Amino acid sequence: MQKLKINWLTIILLIPLILLSQMKQPVKVIYETDMCLDVDDVGGLALLHAMANKGETDILAVCFNELHPFGAAAIDAINTWYGRGDIPIGVYKGKLDNPDESKYLEYVAKFPHDLENKDAPDALKVYRQVLSKQPDSSVVIISVGFLNNLNDLLEAEPKLIARKVKELVIMAGVHNDGFNLVRHNLSKASQNVLENWPTPIVISQHGSSVLTGSVLKDTPKENPVREAFYRFFDSQFKDRPSWDEIAVLYGVRGLSNYFVEVSEGYGILNDGYRWEMKKGFRTYLKTNLSDAELKKIIEQLMIVPPKK
Repeated sequence: MQKLKINWLTIILLIPLILLSQMKQPVKVIYETDMCLDVDDVGGLALLHAMANKGETDILAVCFNELHPFGAAAIDAINTWYGRGDIPIGVYKGKLDNPDESKYLEYVAKFPHDLENKDAPDALKVYRQVLSKQPDSSVVIISVGFLNNLNDLLEAEPKLIARKVKELVIMAGVHNDGFNLVRHNLSKASQNVLENWPTPIVISQHGSSVLTGSVLKDTPKENPVREAFYRFFDSQFKDRPSWDEIAVLYGVRGLSNYFVEVSEGYGILNDGYRWEMKKGFRTYLKTNLSDAELKKIIEQLMIVPPKK
């Protein structure tokens, strides 16, 4: 009988240790966004905050690769709404051909925030500061915009990337991408990243048929994410393709039962540059779930309120 008691005591003492070992640590994420012309970037940031509320991710920084004067303020307003106004924000300080205008950034920037574009640090400085403080191979960068900031980082700090970054997730088309990899005459910068980035790159391209966002009409008017979608659709609530939200889902939750990773075939830019897929180095995603299933997952996260 004494032996039985000892065994049960051992089991009871081990249960918390077993549960602790099974708990997943939050995924450390840097969000790289061109939040400006389209609004799915806003949806992607909302998803990150919702998953941060659930303990799934730790948002280390947000970096802006457009030149809009209200970009940093709008990003800070969204972070502030979710109670994370202290997240570092870096902006691109270089030049872009034909910078994009926005239908919503100026309106979102009217929501509470304390960072203006002129006061925001260079994105490269933010990357250096944030990455240097993280454990090796621990950071996932989710890029849902252009690759100019990442190209600058690659040129300046290739060893820092190799040491600290676990994976780079890029929202883009695998074949002849028409936006994120080529807009603003950035195809050469994109080629450099695709060719020389030292860690695995996973490309997410699904989303055009996954329509989300109109559900935001039922969230509070104080919600800047709601305002962004409302202004994007000229003071209406409609659904928008979810390219960026899907990239965020993978960046935080991995393959789960959502995706399959494809490591065969090739990618190509419209200037003719071609790269081969290779397992553990350059791959792209296919979805396991239906569009309706993805829509439900995204919209449930999109309307999660700030954590009290």
